[in-house]
Amino acid sequence: MNYIKLKFTLSIVSILFGAALSAQSFEEATANKKSEMNVYYFENEPYAYKNDKGVLEGIEVDIMKSFVNWLREEKGIELTLKFMAFNEFNTFYSEMRAAQGNTIGLGSVTITDARAKELKFSAPYLKNVSVLITDGSVPTARNEEDLKNDVLSLAPMTIKGSIHQTHLDELYKNDSTYHEYVYVSDAIQIPMKIKGSAKYYGYVDVISFWKYLKSNTEHYVKMHAIANKTDEVFGFVMPNSTDWDDAINEFFESGFGFTDTKEYHNILEKHLSFEIIKKVELD
Repeated sequence: MNYIKLKFTLSIVSILFGAALSAQSFEEATANKKSEMNVYYFENEPYAYKNDKGVLEGIEVDIMKSFVNWLREEKGIELTLKFMAFNEFNTFYSEMRAAQGNTIGLGSVTITDARAKELKFSAPYLKNVSVLITDGSVPTARNEEDLKNDVLSLAPMTIKGSIHQTHLDELYKNDSTYHEYVYVSDAIQIPMKIKGSAKYYGYVDVISFWKYLKSNTEHYVKMHAIANKTDEVFGFVMPNSTDWDDAINEFFESGFGFTDTKEYHNILEKHLSFEIIKKVELD
């Protein structure tokens, strides 16, 4: 075998080996004591995002790092994370549905029955409140009639494919009206557009609302509590073909549970302030 043929053969072997490692199941990882995991993330501060220095950080990223440490200490498995960013939630979610078994998705994804038919969810790691917001000049909706007259007549904004779009669909279904949505790629764009024009409104996660208020103290933006959704929780998502869900859920739920640990609270304190932690931390 000459050098060129040998080099070609080794390249093919290397590619096949890399593909095999990439597709490794948790069962194989347990036997081999090492594995790789593809981590798809929807870029959304402070959940998973690159900071000003280009370093990936966020609540979800830190939880995944804790999982890597737990896997090493409890299972003796060295796990390497391979991150891939998505700027559109709809694309992120579609790619997760088509992903291979050793892939996990970080997307501040609300756990719903409909989504649970398409993907596997981890145990919850964070509570959420979806808040309906408008400019402060819009009268506060105290009842359904106020909501219809003063809020639903505005232009709705949302992230395509998000739970917030579902909430808006429900509002219009109940009202028997229709408005064409203005789609945005990042939740923070919703209050920013409202700041530019009082004709807009939309749902945002309570953390996104808190983040905006911190940076835009001069803008009077309000939430309409009558339409808030308070029974949501976030989970990581995985393909239905995965066998990693047992390990992920053991990490979250063994003992008193990861969300009862100091490590979990340190992650929240790193990225959030006290007043918002009280609203989103799991009991």
